[in-house]
Amino acid sequence: MGRPDEGMVGGVLVDRYEITAHLRPGRFGDFWEGRRLDGGGQVAVKLLKPKLFEDEKAMARFERETTLLASFHHDNLLEVLDHGQTHKGVPWLVTELCRGRLLSEVISELTLTVDQVRHIGSQIASVLAAAHIHGIIHRGLDPEAILLVEHGGDPHHVKIQDFGLAHLSDHPNQPALTVTGELLGRFEYMAPEYIEEEVLDVQTDLYGLGVILFEMLAGQPPFVGRPGEVLRKHVYEEPWAPSDLAEGDVPEWLDALILKLLSKDPAKRPASGQDVAQALRTQGWPLR
Repeated sequence: MGRPDEGMVGGVLVDRYEITAHLRPGRFGDFWEGRRLDGGGQVAVKLLKPKLFEDEKAMARFERETTLLASFHHDNLLEVLDHGQTHKGVPWLVTELCRGRLLSEVISELTLTVDQVRHIGSQIASVLAAAHIHGIIHRGLDPEAILLVEHGGDPHHVKIQDFGLAHLSDHPNQPALTVTGELLGRFEYMAPEYIEEEVLDVQTDLYGLGVILFEMLAGQPPFVGRPGEVLRKHVYEEPWAPSDLAEGDVPEWLDALILKLLSKDPAKRPASGQDVAQALRTQGWPLR
């Protein structure tokens, strides 16, 4: 991702928040540390990247993300405190201040244990389940959208920081949606039915979760290479089991759960994020 505009530091947003430091990048916007001018303490401010100010699609996605994040609450989701637009019509979002590391950074530097993968994965599955109940399909979940923070003695508390590609369904239990246009998201995490038919539903997100679980164990996604090659593999090739690439031992039930999530047939994947969360907490039951 591009370098942040450090000239933002010291600036004041809508007469309420002073920008004090750059925190971390996001897909369409950067996170900045901010200070409430009314004495209310520190916050995180998400601002659209300046290069996207004239990009109508990016502006619309940022505004949609703001609306979706503000529409429901979950312990593993950044809490929205305020949002709006500048006098120039540029959207902004203020959330609780969370300092931590992106899951992508942790994966690149550390070998996560099975228990750590279970703990992190169950939290991701839980927040996906909550989003799906509200009719929200994330469709852009990857390790760069997942922040790990220290919370109550837990160094791997999950906070989902990015819903920039999310899609809002009219009803959480409606059939799969077909969307037209360009494929959105990182190709390593795209479900076969999204690649082939641009179908979006709960199982689309669960496939992406399977990729993330695989990557946490193996250090890489199941399919790597050039974009076209990876997209073809998602559709036509069966993945290795995580245990084939992981440095440590992976229990059979976890191999089986991840391969179930990575099934080419959405109907063969778990029914919900809550089912996956429970399976991760209970070593496979009731999905075994």
